[in-house]
Amino acid sequence: MTEFLVFLPSGIAIGSVYALVALGLVLTYKTSGIFNFAHGGIAAVAAYLFYELSIKQGWHWSVAFVVSLVVVGVFGGLIMERLAALLSSAPTVMVVVATVGLLVLLQSLMTAIYGPANIFMKSYLPTSTLFTLGKFRVTIEDLAVTGFSLGAGIGLYVLFERTRIGKSTTAVVDDPNLLSLQGTNPAVVRRLSWMIGSSFAAISGMFLAPKLGVSVNTLILLVIAAYGAAALGRFENLLLTVGGAMIIGIMVAYLPSQVSKISSDVLIQNLPGNTPFLLLFLVFLVAPTRLLTERGVANVRRQRPIRTFSRPVTYGGFALLGVVLMLVPTFVPEAEMTQYASTLGYFIVFASLGMLVWMSGQISLCQMTFAAVGAATAGHMLGHGIPWPLALLIAGAVTIPVGALVSVVAIRFGGIYVAIATFGFAIAMQQVGYYTSFLFGQQQRIDVPRPEIFGVNFAKVVPFYYLCLAVAVLAGAIVLAVRASRLGSLLRAMSDSPTALAAHGANTTLIKVVVFCISAFIAALGGVVISGVPQNASGALTGPFSVTVSLVLVAVLGFAGRRPIASPLLAAILFQLIRIYPPFNSEGFLKYQGVIFGLLAIFVAVYPALNIPRVVAKLTSASRARRGRAPGPVAARLDSVPARPVAVRTTLATEEPELVGSGKGVGR
Repeated sequence: MTEFLVFLPSGIAIGSVYALVALGLVLTYKTSGIFNFAHGGIAAVAAYLFYELSIKQGWHWSVAFVVSLVVVGVFGGLIMERLAALLSSAPTVMVVVATVGLLVLLQSLMTAIYGPANIFMKSYLPTSTLFTLGKFRVTIEDLAVTGFSLGAGIGLYVLFERTRIGKSTTAVVDDPNLLSLQGTNPAVVRRLSWMIGSSFAAISGMFLAPKLGVSVNTLILLVIAAYGAAALGRFENLLLTVGGAMIIGIMVAYLPSQVSKISSDVLIQNLPGNTPFLLLFLVFLVAPTRLLTERGVANVRRQRPIRTFSRPVTYGGFALLGVVLMLVPTFVPEAEMTQYASTLGYFIVFASLGMLVWMSGQISLCQMTFAAVGAATAGHMLGHGIPWPLALLIAGAVTIPVGALVSVVAIRFGGIYVAIATFGFAIAMQQVGYYTSFLFGQQQRIDVPRPEIFGVNFAKVVPFYYLCLAVAVLAGAIVLAVRASRLGSLLRAMSDSPTALAAHGANTTLIKVVVFCISAFIAALGGVVISGVPQNASGALTGPFSVTVSLVLVAVLGFAGRRPIASPLLAAILFQLIRIYPPFNSEGFLKYQGVIFGLLAIFVAVYPALNIPRVVAKLTSASRARRGRAPGPVAARLDSVPARPVAVRTTLATEEPELVGSGKGVGR
């Protein structure tokens, strides 16, 4: 007990920061129904701005703190509220694409400006000791951070439970039209919530800067750890969120000292520090579905159906594409062929993600984790003398149970919670799972040599390209076969409305498991191809199987389109291939590539809400009116359509949102 008390103050200090981050995340989710995956990016931007003003520009820390808080917290919150308003009617998939795109944008922008290295700065708060508890010093800095975080939690609780504006924050997402009839402006409530939530993220970034250094990746990862606290608070209850944050903080502080006594193994020692990510995924596996309700959003729209071609056209185009890719080595220099082979590997991963997202309406932020499992498995098989084609199939087969495990969350909850859970799963695998002997081991590296098959040496780059092309054709054929089968029809129906599909007697549970398993299998094939290019696979944070890459893949696929083959190929070209050709091989483009991807992903997600044709028609009508002409037929028709407010009730995550007064449901 004495040893526990020694670590208790530091655990409370860590938990206080988790609580501050999680409170902001929960607050914005409660009031908008938008889960902000870019919350960590906001914290990182505030930390960098604070560093720029206080250290590089020489401002007093208090002035730099306030300015950073106003710029990032207040004005950033207003920008986020506008983005959330545009996404209020978007399907869950597009909400994830937009917020992940924003995270990729901010991460790439900070890295481009300040570099990837961790920037250390001195503490700006007093670090003198107030009192000691065993061997631990309780400093003024820790006490200030803890006091502010606890005060913020209590203040928010009082705001929600005791004030009119606080109670309005729940009503604004449940029924904004009814709230406006009660004399409260829903837009004001949302703006206030986003400003407070973004300010909490900004403050947490500035609190953490002296302790951890100013690093976009470190700060984002720590903020993501607060998702575990938000999950313990059911993404809704503020007091439970604070309590969960304190529990996680104490476990992170206390458990490492106990684990070090048990084992010196790197894997075991990594477990305590990754408690938040493990708890996050565990909550979704065991929590009763009634305790986690997905916040309703206003006027949810269905995604526009994908225009389909006839089977002869589809398969003919696929065959023609294969022929074109076979001719690539005849007009591409051999030195560039490795990049083409790598592009085929990413095409396979993009195809697996596209099948999951666009065909079934599910979302995955752990696609490169599936690829990592496949690459590591193939490396182990090849190391034991298994022939390469068989090792490839074994790698895919081993990944299938991993996909089935992830599908449990899709079965139990669905919607935004699948994205959150797969995100937590990807981080837990990267921080813990990659160190196991089944994957990359403590050295974080495994050899994946190129094979020799039937006397053909695929170690050379051109033969290996053709081998990669054969695997890519196999993956594409699987996607097209699924799309043309009865399973594909069921997947498209499930994407449109799972409830309606279940009402017709279809087993949606089995369908979700099957699609995740097929997606994981295909992604594993892509992982084998990707690792075959450098002839090794690595689980390092900067390697190809990092969770960051999974996020970028979602952002890129979001604006590459929804075709089963053409869109993944375009996404792979944009992500991997164009960087070797001018002007895309310039230093400026490579530095800001993530910024461009993020902007495009956000634009694609919010484009339907912008209603550009209507805006153009109104501008044309106004122009005609100024010239004394009658409005055009399109503008007149648009102006004559009456506005019909639509209310949405909050539903269980397993249910479908129901339009009040419409007489029918709307699929997410």
